[in-house]
Formats: sequence, structure tokens, C-alpha cells
Amino acid sequence: MAGRSPRASSRDAILRAFAEHVAERGYADTSLGDIASELGLSKGTIVHHFRSKEALLGELHVAYFGRRFAEADFILAEIDDPAGRLVAMIYALLAAHRDDRAASLACLRELVRYFEGELNEYVGKQRAAYTRILVDIIQDGVRRGVLHAGDARMAALQIFGMCNYAWTWYRPDGPKPVEEIARQFARDILGGLAHPPDEDPGLDATIAHAVETVRRAPGRLPG
Repeated sequence: MAGRSPRASSRDAILRAFAEHVAERGYADTSLGDIASELGLSKGTIVHHFRSKEALLGELHVAYFGRRFAEADFILAEIDDPAGRLVAMIYALLAAHRDDRAASLACLRELVRYFEGELNEYVGKQRAAYTRILVDIIQDGVRRGVLHAGDARMAALQIFGMCNYAWTWYRPDGPKPVEEIARQFARDILGGLAHPPDEDPGLDATIAHAVETVRRAPGRLPG
């Protein structure tokens, strides 16, 4: 236990351990006592910092979405093309399943818990604000004539459905890297499934630039 004390002194370490436990066991089976034992702390120390297990879940969500919003802000600042922004958002969402995996699993899998209790209003606003970013990108692309969507919000929800639920099947040690999955998703969304998957050097360059931009975003965990 003594070797863990530097890590245990950090609130970030408690949040990280909590995310790992929730990702592995689920929220219901995560014990503050187990986390305290792992970090060499008393359970009272964790409660002193975070009040309750629900509060820990809330702070985990705040930190997780803080990283996602930081990525989105960076994408909007660095890329002007709506298609490029859209690809970058797709890659950022998918890369989180690899680079921020424990928090992604904890937040996305336990999302139903946010619909009750004190977290409900906050999480609802965060999700709405993040959805708005993607809707605005699509609407901007429609205005510029580079994207075609009859309902921008529905298109955004389709993308979130593709990316957010990748946790149900994606594995970091699986046969396809995130970059390849993001490339296929981007081609399917931008090219449309009704058209043959022809090689498009312009789209290849757009995808490569989007990936590199997200990798440079501030606050990202090392992948």
C-alpha cells in the first residue's frame, strides 16, 4: 500500500480508480471501500472529498465531458471545413473508447443513472450542449452546400448512436484500430451507403487532418 500513497493523495487518482471499477464491475457493484483499499486510503477520506458514490459519478461525468468539450472547442478553432469538423468529431468520440476507456465505459454504460437524482438536470444540459455542437456543424455544412441533411438533429443523433455505443463491441486490442474504424464511419456518413466506396484522395486528406487535429487537442489523455 505504501507504494500507492503518491497516487492516492490526488483527487484525480480517486476518480481514475472509481472509473476503472465502474467500467469493470458496473456502478452498483462498485464499492468505495474497495477503492479506498486499492489506493491505501480510508473510506472516510474518499467521502470527505466526494461526499458519496453518486457524487463521485457526477464528478466523473463532469471531468469526462470537460475533456470532450475541450476537444470540440479545439476542433472548431483549428478546422473551418464542416466536413472536416464532422470527421474530427467522429474520430474524437471513437478515440475516447481507446484513450479514455474507463471513463467512457463508466459514463456511457451508466447513463441511465443520470436520469434521476441531482445529476439529472446537469447531465441533460451537458448532453444537449454537446449535441448542439454537432447539429451546428451539420447545419453549417448544409448552408455551405457541402453536406446534405434533411434533419440535422436526426443526423447528429445517428452519429452519436454509431459512436457512443461502440463500447458494446470495440476492443482496444481488436483487429481494427480506432483510426480505421473512424475512416470507415466517415466514409459511410459523408459518402452515403448507396454509393460505391471509391477512393477519394480529398476525403483521405480530410480524414488525416481531422485525426491529427484531435490528437493535438488539449486535455486529451495519452493514447
